[in-house]
Amino acid sequence: MKIKLDSKGQVSAELILILSIMSMIVLITAYYTTNTLHEITNQTKEVIITGRDNILNKL
Repeated sequence: MKIKLDSKGQVSAELILILSIMSMIVLITAYYTTNTLHEITNQTKEVIITGRDNILNKL
């Protein structure tokens, strides 16, 4: 089996590019996921506070 040498470093550059793109996808996904979770948390807090206030007002 003959191994082909890449004297110009093209394979390394392509691997770095692929890893960079994958990292960017992960970061963008994490950003949108944390924003969505933050919105859900805030809305849940509002629902809990409103429910608590309604129950206290009925007493």
